[in-house]
Amino acid sequence: MRALEITDLSTGYLKAPVLRDVTITVGDEIVAVLGANGAGKTTLLRSISGNLKAWSGSIKVEDVDLGRTSPWHRARLGVAHVPEGRHVFGAMSVRDNLDVAGLAGRRRSSRISRDDVFELFPRLGERRDQLAGSMSGGEQQMLVIGRALMTGPRLLLVDEMSAGLAPVTARTLVESLRRIHAELGVAMLLVEQSPHLIADVVDRVYVLERGTTTAEGTVADIGGADGLASVYLGAH
Repeated sequence: MRALEITDLSTGYLKAPVLRDVTITVGDEIVAVLGANGAGKTTLLRSISGNLKAWSGSIKVEDVDLGRTSPWHRARLGVAHVPEGRHVFGAMSVRDNLDVAGLAGRRRSSRISRDDVFELFPRLGERRDQLAGSMSGGEQQMLVIGRALMTGPRLLLVDEMSAGLAPVTARTLVESLRRIHAELGVAMLLVEQSPHLIADVVDRVYVLERGTTTAEGTVADIGGADGLASVYLGAH
């Protein structure tokens, strides 16, 4: 059973099209979407999570057609979206950020606990009573990923996770995604601004160019880490 199946998806903003007939599948794996700025990568994730309505085409999660379902219903079906920008509840503690997320998502038996998140990210456990808004960018990124996991996702959408972070912090976060997939069985669709960072983590890559998919395959198929970087910069 595929975690995600997108067929001929088209959408945009107001009357301006962004995505045109995009077809993407994600099985039990980590898949990346790469392309130059403005290619439609963030629009794709927003369409999957329900924050942007599809104009045409279909989006299925574990064979369930999402149709025009709301974002909260998609969360119930196992879709968790980590958007760009580290949107934490700054005036709330780390503990409370996680507990609020635990009220949403899938049935309780499918969720991981707050202690599970603290085991995955020990730094969050050390700062459990600290206000989220006072933490570093890397710590906040750990928190938004942990918060998404509290909903018990089957599919994790991650947008530009490493943006603005030190390389060593970004690498730690990438390794955490590998562990989440391996230990929790969470499929992932990543949009990332540092192709070299994810080259040895992802199973397959889709290339978006001007709102359409122009290539798909393994990292080796795309030309290795250097090929991924060329795709991101738009040097095809």
